[in-house]
Amino acid sequence: MNTGTVALLVAVVGVAGTLLAPVTTSWVSSRSRRQEFELQQRSELTKRHMDDEQANLERLRDTYVALNSGARRYRFRMMEDLYAIRSGTAPDPATEVARVEFQDTYAKAQMLVPDDVLRRCQAVRVALADARKLLIPLAGDAGDARDAGDDQQKWQEAHTFLMEMWEAILAMQRAMRQDLGISTTES
Repeated sequence: MNTGTVALLVAVVGVAGTLLAPVTTSWVSSRSRRQEFELQQRSELTKRHMDDEQANLERLRDTYVALNSGARRYRFRMMEDLYAIRSGTAPDPATEVARVEFQDTYAKAQMLVPDDVLRRCQAVRVALADARKLLIPLAGDAGDARDAGDDQQKWQEAHTFLMEMWEAILAMQRAMRQDLGISTTES
């Protein structure tokens, strides 16, 4: 190879390198920007997913708190009414408010709570409804001619039922805590 051919090859390679450098730089830059954009998209998607999970957890926790406090409040109001009936006083209208609030919370929970927890909530809802059925006849008009012994027996039955239903509320609480990951043991 003579020097003229080598010089021509060097010149061709130099000109090709000069002409291809912007194209290569542009291609590398474009690829880098595309990878950075995809990484950012994945990061945003992951963040959005984590935010959604956190919002769902908070919504679930709020529902559990409302169900728990609503059931406890409604049971407490019925216990208060039971003692009021025994002393000859009318039941407190706040009991009906507590009942409606619990039913509304339960209705919302049906669309959010997992089945295993919902079964425990359903057991509490049914127990509260059964307790109410026991109280209604006791809260009848004071002028009714009723047997005092029969009333005492019904009162005692309602009292025992309300005391024993505490176990259903505790079972519901345990299921909720387990679902939230607070407690790992199921009893």
